[in-house]
Amino acid sequence: MKKVKILFITGLLLFMIGIYVSTFLTTHWVIIGTLLAVLGGFLMGGSSYFLPRDSK
Repeated sequence: MKKVKILFITGLLLFMIGIYVSTFLTTHWVIIGTLLAVLGGFLMGGSSYFLPRDSK
């Protein structure tokens, strides 16, 4: 797999895990889940926007 696809899939997984963890109703888990979701969104956005396209 290419680097862009790996970063996108990793970002998507972190985003989904962050949303799941933030549903736990204690303040500690909400903060951790939010940080994971933000990091996952950053990886997804960075891999799809800032990294160059895959060359053939």
